Amino acid sequence: MKKSSSRARRRRTEALPAKVISQATAFHGHLGPWLVLGLKAGSYARKKLAASPFDLRARVFCPAGTPYTCFVDGVQFSSGCTMGKGNIVHRRAKGCRVEFTRARDGVHHKDTKSQRGTDRMLRLALRSEVWDELHSGPDEGMAGAARLGREFSRRSLEELFTA
Repeated sequence: MKKSSSRARRRRTEALPAKVISQATAFHGHLGPWLVLGLKAGSYARKKLAASPFDLRARVFCPAGTPYTCFVDGVQFSSGCTMGKGNIVHRRAKGCRVEFTRARDGVHHKDTKSQRGTDRMLRLALRSEVWDELHSGPDEGMAGAARLGREFSRRSLEELFTA
């Protein structure tokens, strides 16, 4: 039992691959911390819920407008939930959180088929100290946003979100 829990913890604390960050940056238009937070959340949900992009649903709660909605793009890119498929919605809210649900059982995407997850729902909320960190620093423009995005990409999921 200890092996599986340490293996699961290791997956939760992995840094995002540089290729994923590069592709998401091209999709979104720039690198920043809110994009990376969405990438981390969506990537973890795909693995944890063992769901294909067609079986996963996302409800994102955050303020309307940038930089917060950059989180939505990160969730879209990494989870496969897209506006086109209609399996992601954004709701205006204070703070930032996301709820993922797996719609069906038995259909697994090639990236997740080795996972035999039985979970059907996952909720992740941005930690208040991360929210404060994002709002307390000086505005360093795009270079500062990219630097903080790279830093967040190396942080563990537990450092950024509560379940």
